[in-house]
Amino acid sequence: MTLDILSDQKEQQLLHYFCLISKNHRYDLTIGYSEQFFGKAMVTSIQSGKMVLLCQEDTYSDDHWAERLGIQGEDISEFQEFFSLVLQKRPFLEQY
Repeated sequence: MTLDILSDQKEQQLLHYFCLISKNHRYDLTIGYSEQFFGKAMVTSIQSGKMVLLCQEDTYSDDHWAERLGIQGEDISEFQEFFSLVLQKRPFLEQY
């Protein structure tokens, strides 16, 4: 094998599955918490398979996450409120 394994860690991850319905759209998301991402949650759209790392503060920059998760423009403010309720608030951790 020519690959070098830089890190191999196992952990118990907390996963939440959400099926959300807006006026005109359905969204299926998973939110996973890991100690590997400096306090950010892994939010994955089941429909698109795309993932973003988010914390509560990131939700105000919808250009970072809305398109990747397939959130329609008319639903962004609802998702900002939803994320403020469900994303765990954790202190910022210095990366390096």
